Amino acid sequence: MALLLPAPIDDPRAALCNAAETPKAEPAICELFDDQLAVVKTVRNTDWLELVGKLRTECFRTSVTLPPKGAVGMRLFGETRTSCAGLVWDRSQVDLSAAYIWPSGYMAKTEFNMNHKGELVNGRSSALVTIERLKECNAKRLTTNADTGELQEVPEGAPMSFNEINWPCRGAKGIVGVFVRSPEVQHVLHGLGVIALLEHALGLQLPLVLLDSENPVCLFDTSLLEAYLRQVPSRPAATWPMVLAPRLPLSVVDMDFTEREKLHMHAMFGLTRSSLRQLFMKHADDPARFHELLAEGLRECVHRRNVPSAREIVRTTSPLMVAFSPDEGKYDQNLLNEVLALCEGLTENDEDLMVVLGAEVMLTEFRSGQTQSRIDTAVQQLGEWLRKVNSQCTVCDVLSWVETWKQERQSRMSSFISGKAVANRSDFLRHLKKLRDATDGESYIRELYEVVHALRSPCLRFRMLRQVVGLDERFSRNVLHAIVCLVYDIFVPRAVSAFEVDEAIGLEAAEDSGSLLRRPSREILGVETPENFSSDPLGVETRLFRAQYRQNRSRKFS
Repeated sequence: MALLLPAPIDDPRAALCNAAETPKAEPAICELFDDQLAVVKTVRNTDWLELVGKLRTECFRTSVTLPPKGAVGMRLFGETRTSCAGLVWDRSQVDLSAAYIWPSGYMAKTEFNMNHKGELVNGRSSALVTIERLKECNAKRLTTNADTGELQEVPEGAPMSFNEINWPCRGAKGIVGVFVRSPEVQHVLHGLGVIALLEHALGLQLPLVLLDSENPVCLFDTSLLEAYLRQVPSRPAATWPMVLAPRLPLSVVDMDFTEREKLHMHAMFGLTRSSLRQLFMKHADDPARFHELLAEGLRECVHRRNVPSAREIVRTTSPLMVAFSPDEGKYDQNLLNEVLALCEGLTENDEDLMVVLGAEVMLTEFRSGQTQSRIDTAVQQLGEWLRKVNSQCTVCDVLSWVETWKQERQSRMSSFISGKAVANRSDFLRHLKKLRDATDGESYIRELYEVVHALRSPCLRFRMLRQVVGLDERFSRNVLHAIVCLVYDIFVPRAVSAFEVDEAIGLEAAEDSGSLLRRPSREILGVETPENFSSDPLGVETRLFRAQYRQNRSRKFS
C-alpha cells in the first residue's frame, strides 16, 4: 500500500521565508545575523565526528567567518557539495581576544602559516584587522586584491569571498545553530543528522537555518521539516541514494509521522537509535504488531539495499524480543519465514545483508529453543565420531578423511594422520558442551564467539555449527563469523562511545569511550578509515584477523 504523501515542496525558499514570518519560527538566531553577531563555520561532510570530538575534549584553534548583515552577499568557505552544512556561534558568548582576523579575500592558510604555539609566521600578521574593521569591510563590500594585497570594493552583483576569524575554541560554548547551504533535500537531511549528532554527543538542542549567501537567512520550522522528510519515502529506489557520506541519522522522536513513514525513512536514509527504540517500544506488549513492523522494516531495508539501517533494526529489536514469552512463538515463526524469503532474493554480492538476515534467523531459532535441541544432537554425533576414530587404526583415519573430503574438498589428509583433526574436533566438542550448558544469553554469545574465532580451516566443525544456529548452505564461513560478531555486539556489554548514535550512518564508534585521535587515516580491507575508529563490531583487530584468512588460501573464511 502506497504512502499518502503531501505535494512536493515546489519552492523551498518561499516556504522557508513564509515559515520564518510566523511566531513559532523563533527568529532569535536570524536577529544574530542581522546584527552581525553570528559567526559561521562550514564543515566537510566527512569531518563532523572529528569536530565533535574536539568540541568535547579540548581547546583548539579553528576558523570561522563573520557574514555581512543578513548573511547576504558572501560566499562561504568550501563547496556546497562537499561541505553542505556548518555551525553558528553567537560571538557575544565567546572570547575573541586571542583571535586572528583577516578581511574578505585574504588567504591566511593558517594550516601552513601558524606554528604549534599558535603564533603566525610568514608575514600573515601584517594583514590582521580588528572585529570592528571587519564589520566595516562587510558593510562597504571590501575584499583583498590578490595581486596588491589592498582592499577594494567588490563589483555590484558579485559575491564577496569569505573572511576569516581564527580563534581558540573552548568546548561547545556559544554554539546556537546549524546551517545548511542549500534547500536541496539531501542537504536538509544531512543538516538534521548533524543536529541529532550534536544533541546526542554534546547535549545541544539547536535550530536549523538556511544560509545560501543569496537571500536573507531563514529558519526551518517543524512543519516544514516534516514536509521535507515526507518527500524521502516518495523517492523511487532507482534514484536513491541522494545522500552524503557519511549519512547522519535523523531524530524523529518529536515529529508527527506514522510508524510506516518512520520505517520507510529509516530504510531510505536512517533514524537514530532513540527514534527506532521509541517506535518498537510502543509495541513491546503487542508481539503481533511488533513482529509486523520488524518484518516490514527489514523488507524495506533489503529492498533499498541499506545494510547499516537493516543492522540497526536488528540491534534495536533483538534485546526487546527477549522478553516475549515462548507462547508467542507463532509470531517468531512468521518472522523467520519472512526473513528466509528475503534471503532467497539475495545474491553472492549481498553478503552484508546476509549477515543481517542471518543474525535475525539465528536469534529467532535460539528464542524458539530449536538451537538447544540441535546442540544436543551435535554433541551426540560428534562424541560418537570421536569414540569411533579413537578405537581405530591409521587406515581407518584415512577412510575418515575420505568421507570428510567428499563433502569438504579443502580437507587435508595430514590432519587426520597426525591426529590434528581429532584434537580440533575434541576441542570443538568441548565448546559445544559449554554452549549447551550456558546459563544465560550473554555467556552463550561469548562462547559462540570463541567457537567461531577458533575455526581456522574448518570442515565438519563449520557445517555442524552452521546447522546448530539454524543457518543453511547459503551462509558462508565469513558470513557466519560476521553474524556472530554482530550478535556479540548486540548482547555483550562494552564501553559506550559518545559518538555511538547508531550504525545507520556508518559512524565508527571509538573503542576508548569517545576520544578520537587525529592521526592519518589508513586503509582497512579497501576502505579508508580514520585511525582509532572501529570498523567492526569487535574492533579493528578482529576485522584484520578475518582479513588474514581471506588472504591466506589455507585459512580463508569464504
